[in-house]
Amino acid sequence: MMLLTSPTPGQLELIDSPVPTIGAGELLVRLLACGICGTDLMKVYQTGGGAAARPMQLGHELVGEIVEVGAGLTHFQIGQRVAVAHHVPDYGSHYSRRGSAPMDPHFKQTNIDPGGFAEYMRIPTEHVAHTVLPLPSAMPTLRAIFMEPLACCLRALDRAPVLEGDTVLVVGAGAVGMLFAPLLRDRSATVIMSDIRPERLELAAAWGAHQALHAAEDDVAAIMRAQSDGRGADLVMLTVATPTTLELAMNAVRDGGTILLFGVKPQTVAAADLWALWRREINLVSSYSATPDLLPRALALLRRQEYSLESTISHTFPLREGPQAFALAHSGAAGKVVILA
Repeated sequence: MMLLTSPTPGQLELIDSPVPTIGAGELLVRLLACGICGTDLMKVYQTGGGAAARPMQLGHELVGEIVEVGAGLTHFQIGQRVAVAHHVPDYGSHYSRRGSAPMDPHFKQTNIDPGGFAEYMRIPTEHVAHTVLPLPSAMPTLRAIFMEPLACCLRALDRAPVLEGDTVLVVGAGAVGMLFAPLLRDRSATVIMSDIRPERLELAAAWGAHQALHAAEDDVAAIMRAQSDGRGADLVMLTVATPTTLELAMNAVRDGGTILLFGVKPQTVAAADLWALWRREINLVSSYSATPDLLPRALALLRRQEYSLESTISHTFPLREGPQAFALAHSGAAGKVVILA
C-alpha cells in the first residue's frame, strides 16, 4: 500500500508499506479523506531543536471505510464510514483526573497505525473504544474530516468560556481560525476576525464574523474598543501566536479579559509585559488539543447545515500527490487542504 512519509525535514515521499495486520478488538480502515493539519506541517518542515523525530506518524483528521473488523467487535460493520482521531489518554492518570488529559504522557504515545496518510490504517483497541465514530449517512465525507479540529476548538472554548454578549477577537482566519466563527456565533458573541490575507477575510465574513479586519492596515485594537463600549475584547484567540500577534492581543484585550494561545510553533519566544498582565488582571490561557469526550460534541455540530465546513476546503489531492498537497499547504497559498484516497 502507499504511505506518505517524511524521511528528512522538508522532504516527503510515497513509499510502499505492508497493509497493517489487525488483532482482536481492532479495525482496519481504508482511507477516504484526511485533512492536513498545522501540526502535520510543523512535523515535516520544522528544523533545528524543534524538529520532530523520524520516522513520524502523519495525518489525524481522518475519515475512512471499515474493511476488516477484529474479533470481539459487534457494533462496527464492514463498509461503514467512520471518523477517527489519533490520541487517547490514560483516564485514570493524575492529569486526566484534573482536566489535563492531553498532558498525560500516554496521550501522545498513542496513534493510529501508520497514520492517516496511508491507504489502510490499523485502529488500535483503545481508539476503537474512544475515538472512532460512525458517520450519519447524510454527512459528507469532506465535512466529517473536521471532527477532530472542531473538537480542539470546543476544548479551547471550555478552557476560556464565552458568555452571551461577549466580544471576541480571533487572530488568524486560516483553516482552524475559521472554525471558531460558527462556534462563537452560536454563543451569541460578537465575533471579529483579523488576518493579513484578503481572501481569508472575505471567507471570515461569509462564515459569520461581524467584522473582518486587515491586521496590517486596520487599527484592530481601536476597533475592538469601539465594538465594546470602550472596553476591548473579552477574549482574544491567537490561532497564530507570535511576538507580533501577542502584542496585538495585549492591546486589544480588555482589563480582566483573556488571551488564549491556540496555535504556537516550536521555539516561538515572545516577551510578555508581566506588569501589564498583573496590573490589568489579564488571563493567559493555552489549549493544546482535543480529548475524546469532545468528539461526539463536534460530530453533533457537524450534523447541522450551518456547519457545512467542507465549503472552507480550497484544495483536494489524491494520496499519490501527497507531496504536492503538503507543499501547497506549507506555502500559505491555500485554505484547507485535504488528501483523498
